[in-house]
Amino acid sequence: MGGSGRPADHMGGSGRPPNPPTLGAPRQSRGAPRHRYSSTGSEPGRLRAAVLVALVTAVLVLPPLGQRFVGTTDEARFVLYAREALAQRALFDVRLRGKFFREKPPLYAWAIAALSLPRGRVTEWTAHVPVALGAIGAAVFTFLLGDRLFSRRAGLWAGLVLATTYGFFRHSQIFLPEMIVLAFATAAAYWFWRAMEEPPRRGALVLLYVALALALYAKGPLGLLPLLVGAIWLWGQQGPRALTLLWSPVGLLLFVAITLTWVAPFLFLGTGTFAHTVIWQDWLLAYGSSPGSAALRGLGDALGFFAPWIVVVPLALRRAVAARATPAVTYALLSWVVPFVIVLMSAHFRTRYLLASTPGFALLIAWWADAHGTARTPVARVIAWAGLAAMAAVSVLVVLPGLTALRGALDIPEPAWALIPLILAGWGAALALWAGLNSGRPTVLVGGVTAATFVLLAYGTWLHNTRFSNTGDVPRLAARLEAYARGGEAGVLFETGWLEVDYYLGRPLHEIRVGPELEPYLAQTGRPVLTNESTWNSIRGNLSPRVRVLERVVARGKTFVILGWSRDSSSRERLSAPVPG
Repeated sequence: MGGSGRPADHMGGSGRPPNPPTLGAPRQSRGAPRHRYSSTGSEPGRLRAAVLVALVTAVLVLPPLGQRFVGTTDEARFVLYAREALAQRALFDVRLRGKFFREKPPLYAWAIAALSLPRGRVTEWTAHVPVALGAIGAAVFTFLLGDRLFSRRAGLWAGLVLATTYGFFRHSQIFLPEMIVLAFATAAAYWFWRAMEEPPRRGALVLLYVALALALYAKGPLGLLPLLVGAIWLWGQQGPRALTLLWSPVGLLLFVAITLTWVAPFLFLGTGTFAHTVIWQDWLLAYGSSPGSAALRGLGDALGFFAPWIVVVPLALRRAVAARATPAVTYALLSWVVPFVIVLMSAHFRTRYLLASTPGFALLIAWWADAHGTARTPVARVIAWAGLAAMAAVSVLVVLPGLTALRGALDIPEPAWALIPLILAGWGAALALWAGLNSGRPTVLVGGVTAATFVLLAYGTWLHNTRFSNTGDVPRLAARLEAYARGGEAGVLFETGWLEVDYYLGRPLHEIRVGPELEPYLAQTGRPVLTNESTWNSIRGNLSPRVRVLERVVARGKTFVILGWSRDSSSRERLSAPVPG
C-alpha cells in the first residue's frame, strides 16, 4: 500500500518515531472515528517478519514438549476430561470422580483429545501442544497488530518482547487454557483495529466476533476483554455514538451460534452445577465479592511476571501518557491497562490471569523503543545503572559460599557449573540494557535483552526440567499408592483436588469424608486412602488405632500419608512399608 501518514517501515536502524495514525473524517452514516493506515512496507516483508516472530517463539516454547509432568489439579482436570472424552467417545457427558465436569469450557480438552487420537491415549506431549501453538499465535498476532498500529519494526519488536516476557513464556509451559485464550483474544484485538481503519477491512468485524467466541470457548469471560478495550477506546475517541461501529449482525450471530454449541449442552446436562457454580459464583460474583482484595498481591506478582521488560515501563508509560492524543498509542495503552486492572479487581485473582494484559504491554514497550528509544534521559541512565547493580547483587547471592542459608530461603539451587550460563546470560541482559539506555540505541536494547533473555528462559527451563524439578514426585506418589492398591480402588480423604494423582494412577480416586465414612471404608474394603500430613494430624486422635500409616511420600514440597487398616491395634505408625509384590 502507498500513501502518506507513515514513513517507510524498517526492520532496524535509526529508531525514528513513525508518524502516528490520524483520525479520518467521521462517516456521517455511522458517526464514529476512523483512522487511515498506509505503509510503504511490502506484503512479503510483513510475511517475513511474521515468520521470524513465529520461529523465535517456536524455538523457545517447543523444545520442552513432553518434558513436563501434569503437576496440579488445575492442569489435570483438562487432561482427565480429554482422556475420558477419548475413552467414552463423548464430547460433553464427561465425569471426573463420578461428577459431571462443567467448570470450564471444553475447547482445550477437546484439542488434547484430538491430538491424542492417532496414538489412542492422552500424554503430556498432547496436552502441551495446544498451549505452545497458542503462544506462537499470540506472538504473531501481536506483531501484526503492532505493524498496523505503528511500524514494521515496532510490530517485530512487540512480538519479540512478548515471547521473552517471563510470565508469557512461563505459561507457555503450563497445561492450562489461558494461552489459547490469549491467542484468540490477540486475534480479536487485531481484527478490531482492522475494522476501525479507513477503509475498513471487509469482514473484519465478523472475524472479531468469531475470535471472541473462540476465546470464550477456551476459558470463559476473560476472553471477552478485547471487546471491552475496543469499546472504551471508541467511547474515548468520539463518545458513545462511536460504539455503533461494533454492530455486526453476522458477527454477533456467529458469536451466539458458536457459544451455544457448548453452553447449551452444559446447561441441559448439568444446569445446577454450571449455572450456579460457574456462571453465578465464578463469573458474576468475581467482581461482587471483595473486589480488589488481591490487588497488592497482584502488583507484587506483576514485577516478576513482566520481567525483564518491566524495568523500562516508567519510560514507556511517561511517553504514552504524553502521546495519549494519538489513537494508536491510546489503544496500545488501554490494551495493557484495562485487562491489568480488571484482573487485579477480581475476587478470584490468579497470577496467570495477568497473561491477558501481556500483548498490550509488549506493544507499549515496542512503541516506546521504536519512537523514543534514542532519547537519553536521566531516568534512563538511572535504570541502566540500577540494572547492572541488580545483576551484581544476584551474582554475589548465587556464588558467594557464605550465603547458603539465604539461597535456601529463596529457593535458589546451590552454586554449580550448570548455573554459569544463567549468570552470563543475566549479565548479557543487564549490559544490553545499560548500553541501549545510556547510548540511546534501541536496537541494542531490544536485540540484546531479547537474545539474553532467550538464553535465560531456554536454558533455565532445560535445567529446571532435568535437574531441579520436583514435579516428577506426583508420578512417584501415584506409583506408591498403586503399590498398595494393586490395580484396585484407592481413596482420597478430604480432597476434591489432587486430580493429577488420578491421571498417573490411571483411574479416579474415591472421595471419602472423615467421620462415619473413613473407618468403615478402610475396614470393609482394605483399600489404601491418600491424605496429607496436616489433615492426618488433625483427625488421628479421633480414629481407631487400627487406622495406620502405611507410608509417607513427599510430593511438590508437601508430605502425603497413605492410610490403611490393620488387624493389630498396638501401633498406629508403620515407619517403613514393604512394597507389595
